Amino acid sequence: MNQGEATSGPSGKDAGLRGAPGGRGDMNRPTVLIVDDDRLVSTATRALLEPSHEVLVASDGPSARAVIDSQTQLDVALLDVRLPGEDGLSLLKHLRAVRPTCESIVITSHATFPLAVEAMRLGVFDFLAKPIADPRAIERRVAAAVERKRLRESNEALKHRLDAIGDTPQLIGESAGVRSLRDRIRRIARGKGPVLVLGETGTGKELVARLLHTSSPRAGRPFVAINCAALPETLIDSELFGHEKGAFTGATRRHPGLFQAAHGGTLFLDEVGDLPLQTQARLLRALQEGEVRPVGAVESVQVDVRLIAATNASIEDALRTGRLREDLLHRLHTFRIDVPPLRERTEDVPLLARHLLERYQARTGEEPKTFSDAAMQALTAYAWPGNVRELKSAVEHAATLCEGETLEPDHLPAPVTARWVAPEGTAPVEPYRRARERFERGYLAALLELTKGNISSAARLSGIDRPNLRRLLGRHGLRSRSTGSP
Repeated sequence: MNQGEATSGPSGKDAGLRGAPGGRGDMNRPTVLIVDDDRLVSTATRALLEPSHEVLVASDGPSARAVIDSQTQLDVALLDVRLPGEDGLSLLKHLRAVRPTCESIVITSHATFPLAVEAMRLGVFDFLAKPIADPRAIERRVAAAVERKRLRESNEALKHRLDAIGDTPQLIGESAGVRSLRDRIRRIARGKGPVLVLGETGTGKELVARLLHTSSPRAGRPFVAINCAALPETLIDSELFGHEKGAFTGATRRHPGLFQAAHGGTLFLDEVGDLPLQTQARLLRALQEGEVRPVGAVESVQVDVRLIAATNASIEDALRTGRLREDLLHRLHTFRIDVPPLRERTEDVPLLARHLLERYQARTGEEPKTFSDAAMQALTAYAWPGNVRELKSAVEHAATLCEGETLEPDHLPAPVTARWVAPEGTAPVEPYRRARERFERGYLAALLELTKGNISSAARLSGIDRPNLRRLLGRHGLRSRSTGSP
């Protein structure tokens, strides 16, 4: 092959057919570009990959660029970093810019640590050094790169499906409580002062905080959320206010903190009542002065942040026990939002359940399913002590167990249906699994009675082989005459 020539196919004669610029001969076969000025290497690699791949070959930078620019589909590029006419890393940058979804594997006899670091920085999937003792290693690495590209494309497709549903926070429901909550969020979002969000665990306090942010003039700025209960006391001040390099053991670099990360936007502190009192004092100062002082710093940093705090604890109990500073509460209490528990808006359960089911199906790619009337009645009758978070878990539990198109009460978690009774005047619907087991046990008992407990006769009459019949008898606690045991 002449230097600078790009070819495709076993002999390079059918470049106008398979792998021609702008086309792809077989959409089921991954396309691989080999860029190497060593004819023996490129020929051997092409012969190795061609049984299951569309293969293109280029021997220098300009011809490789031509393929990259014109080929609409490239899955994997095998690149030598030392090429006539262009440095391989420069070509790699061009590949990343023009074909960002193409995976790349660098193969070179001039491997150095800086080269490997730079290649990895540019997003290289793998790095192989010549000479390659096992040629099949290339085949394995290419297969792994193709699989990674496939997974990335699947994830991107799933993301687009979720985007189609909408990533904008939504407060689902049409009850009086939810309508009032929406209106209060809309009005408070226009303000600048701190907001205190109160509600039981799982009611959606963070959702309320996100709605406040997206409905406010700060919507285009950062929204930063943190659960104060999840932070170790030794790290809370550093996470919130930042720290300077050398401020404490392990502080090897400067850390700006969450207040600075949320500058211009909104900072949401969940379970604010779990903050140590010393941190609460620093938080109060940050709210009053609009500035924070990182740990180990001598000067404060100005911050423009709207603070939204939330707790599921009783404010009165927190004040009485001294876990919450009263002056901080007064500062946080500029605006207050109470999120109603799900048991106080049961009319919203069907809307929420269907919405959560749609979200789950979009995330998992499952076929659409629906709730039966009985399942929806069971959901509505339950008290939901874990609120919307528990409902979400119950919906995903049912969708996972359901193998058909309709979610039934039997697919729901046991606590949800434990006290549910079909409405008076309607025939109770027995869960399918329970009905099947009742039928199976009755059938086997009748079979044993008919055959007088003879396992051989029972197996012959039922068409069930002896080992499986014994297993079924044992599961239902039935005994055959021949052994006296299942």
